[in-house]
Amino acid sequence: MDIKESLILSNIWWQNEEINAQFLLGKERVEFNTIMSKLNEKRILSIIGPRRVGKSTLLYQTINHLLKEEKIEPKRILFFSGDDPSLFFHEDDKLSNVLEVYFNEILEESITKITSKVYIFIDEIHFIKNWQNFLKIYFDRKYNIKFIITGSSSLHLFKDANESLLGRIENIYVLPLTFCQFLNFHRTYVSKQEDIVLPKFDFDNPDKSFKALENFYHQEEVKRNSKKILKEYILVGGYPEYFEKRDIEVWQKSLTEDIITRGIYKDILAMYSIKSPQILEKLMYYIASNPSQTFSYSGMTGNFGIDTVTLITYLGYLKQAFLINVLENYSTNVGKTIRSNKKLSILDNGIQNSLLKKKQINSNEEGHIVETMVDFDIRLLCEKENYNQYYYRNTEKEEIDIILDRKNDIIPIEVKYTNQIEASDTKAIKKFIQKNKENKMGKTTYGIMITKDIYKKEEDLYYIPYWLLNV
Repeated sequence: MDIKESLILSNIWWQNEEINAQFLLGKERVEFNTIMSKLNEKRILSIIGPRRVGKSTLLYQTINHLLKEEKIEPKRILFFSGDDPSLFFHEDDKLSNVLEVYFNEILEESITKITSKVYIFIDEIHFIKNWQNFLKIYFDRKYNIKFIITGSSSLHLFKDANESLLGRIENIYVLPLTFCQFLNFHRTYVSKQEDIVLPKFDFDNPDKSFKALENFYHQEEVKRNSKKILKEYILVGGYPEYFEKRDIEVWQKSLTEDIITRGIYKDILAMYSIKSPQILEKLMYYIASNPSQTFSYSGMTGNFGIDTVTLITYLGYLKQAFLINVLENYSTNVGKTIRSNKKLSILDNGIQNSLLKKKQINSNEEGHIVETMVDFDIRLLCEKENYNQYYYRNTEKEEIDIILDRKNDIIPIEVKYTNQIEASDTKAIKKFIQKNKENKMGKTTYGIMITKDIYKKEEDLYYIPYWLLNV
């Protein structure tokens, strides 16, 4: 099959055919609106995230929007995948070869004299050799092209590409669904109800957010429905494909085989020469079995028979592939932060439960899982806003689950997924807030306590049920 024939098969809208509904699904992620807002900007748009979170679906939904709403001429929209063997079978197959065929034989326009904008969607671009160099050339020559690309993890999109595409590329992170997103997917696909639009928590104006959420907290039907769906989310996690299966046995098998095994052996190994890839899987099981615990690198190396440098490298791969989270201990002393133990967690609780083969979650386990879920929520916020995320433990062994460093302020966040919170549970976070105020650092003015169903404000501490959290 030649390039032209392959492109014709991949772009059925050129033949006045509609995109298969299975590629579009019936629900758009919130990131779809972000893509829409940036379609007229010049920079390359990259959609980054782990496999199976719906990146390809977002591309097809965007194409469908351009065709149906923007009335873009079908042939001015090109889609292909970097792992299509009919286009990139040989190692020396180039991105430029595909685009030359498209412009010369399909669009029949010179790339230097494009009459109106062309939209080029490239899925899994990291499989194409030297892709960043080609895109840099096309961008710098100011061709009338809007590139929208995807990659399975930040590993692929940023390795060897930071400098060449600096200022030319904008990233949209697409991770597993947060609970707020999962809730509305569930209401669409399962209960056939309208979305619940929870306001985003405004960290600059917590009082305003607290008052806005109070209305939802007192809606008993919303609360009851949300808490019921939350139990399901705690077990299955946030990958949207779950709604096509909804069978826990089938779902966990799919997570283990497709997200974990293929994510490691196809995605990570596609970029890096790893002598013992099975250690990556063992690390995942180890972290899942010890949720939210802190570890020293030197203490972990003995369990896996590797040196510290290799361990740090492997954990870095898993973090950048959005499979785990690695938090350092917060300190104003950079040296202490670097030398501190690390808090490790699986990024998606559904993956964690599938690794441990848990088909049910008891009340004692819920607290640890919700803590990892809040870790994930804040990680997503940090990726979007370029914030930093830490945990906190001092010499007196006082601990705080999460420290959100927004550059201009520091916000402590503690998770107590219970309806009975004792004074001892709030001691560390209240002390942290007060200490920063007394030192006149001007960086901490309040803290957040994530609860099961307690909703109140106590001095500078906001108690918010997890099911209301939308960051």
